Amino acid sequence: MMQNQIEIKRNLITKRYLNGQLAVYVQEKSDEPIAELSITDNSVELDWDEFILKDYSENEDLVNDLINSKVIKSINRFVMIGSHLCPICQIASES
Repeated sequence: MMQNQIEIKRNLITKRYLNGQLAVYVQEKSDEPIAELSITDNSVELDWDEFILKDYSENEDLVNDLINSKVIKSINRFVMIGSHLCPICQIASES
């Protein structure tokens, strides 16, 4: 499995879900996991560098910081996951 790290206040880790979609995680520099920022959905077609952002619940503040610091960016596409409209995003430095 390919893994990339992008240095921010914490480490942004990317992997791939079994369906090939981009999986994005945040962990402390001490390798302690903090959050999974992405959601996988087999019914959604994504480019290799796009992911479905879980921007609600426990991720809300963290996601706002990442967007404000331009680490991740919305591509102005959205998908309904359950009852939540989730943005499709890219990691800004990988696009």
